[in-house]
Amino acid sequence: MPDGYDEALFGWLVTHVDSATGVWGAGARETGMLLPVNGFYRATRGTFAQFGVPVPHAERLIDTVLAHAADERYFAADRQNACNVLDVAHPLWLTRHSGHRRGEVEALARRLLGDALPRWRSGQSVSFGPGDEPGLQGTEMWLAIVWYLADLVGQAEALRYRPRGIHRPEPAAEVRSPAPISR
Repeated sequence: MPDGYDEALFGWLVTHVDSATGVWGAGARETGMLLPVNGFYRATRGTFAQFGVPVPHAERLIDTVLAHAADERYFAADRQNACNVLDVAHPLWLTRHSGHRRGEVEALARRLLGDALPRWRSGQSVSFGPGDEPGLQGTEMWLAIVWYLADLVGQAEALRYRPRGIHRPEPAAEVRSPAPISR
């Protein structure tokens, strides 16, 4: 990547995030915080998480994600899909170091784990969401979700697997330090 791209990308993200919510964009009456929380996951999965950079306004983000996870339109047990649950699990995992509202985060993680585990169909895998057939997309996403949620409650090692690929918890690279200015 040419010099300056890292700084430009992270600089834009940090200066454009809403400090009151920790996400980019605003909710809507029809969809609540669905799109901003989804956008946060997508933007940070490819930037902050990939480079091991802490996300800005972690405590406000946790507040936003916990409020979003209370939206029954998306998080009633019979309405959950892999995308919406991953959009909640990953940001809470990214911000776990803050300790902000830890008890509520762990309670949510336990509830979502309790909803996720019965989704497995022996010999078939897991469906992406309600009404879908079990398949690869649902399986790979739910396995990552289960790991992140289990890690939030200190139980990930019991799973005996760790997500790989785009869902891996480790950064793919580090942000390069700028080259020293020579005079």
